[in-house]
Amino acid sequence: MTGARSTCCGEERRRDLPPPLSASVTGVIIHFICRGNSFRSIIAEAYLNSFEVKGWSVLSSGTMAALDKARSLVFYDKTLALLEKHGIREFAKADYGDQLTQSRLEKADIAICMNQRVYDECLPIVTFTARPRIWSVADVGEPGRVAHDESEAQLYREEAYREIVKNVGRLVSDLS
Repeated sequence: MTGARSTCCGEERRRDLPPPLSASVTGVIIHFICRGNSFRSIIAEAYLNSFEVKGWSVLSSGTMAALDKARSLVFYDKTLALLEKHGIREFAKADYGDQLTQSRLEKADIAICMNQRVYDECLPIVTFTARPRIWSVADVGEPGRVAHDESEAQLYREEAYREIVKNVGRLVSDLS
């Protein structure tokens, strides 16, 4: 979408943002987990934050974030550019590369692993108190999203963004 602005309820909002949501479930903390906390979980966190649900908190981390933080900066910058393109940059957290820890996980009511690989990497790091949701969002570079040049990588980033948006939309419907 173009990101054109419209006025609703006296507030200016981008048309490509979801409207603020009144949820029946309140006081919930949702934790998105990927590998580096520089792409998929950042997108999911920003997109869910863009719903501006009162009483919902969102956080994200990665299974390999501490190990790959310096290398992941370039991916984080590309993620911020993608979020800007879609009009939700303002809802992204200020930093990236938060390592998944037991104490971070224990803050959450709902944990969501971006795919099975992420879930498998979680198991030696943390103990889930409840079964997490496991999505099927492949990272750029994982099977099915191996890019041979930057333009192909950009297409894969857009594809992953659309998958995450669809999954977050389902999550919001499930919890509303």
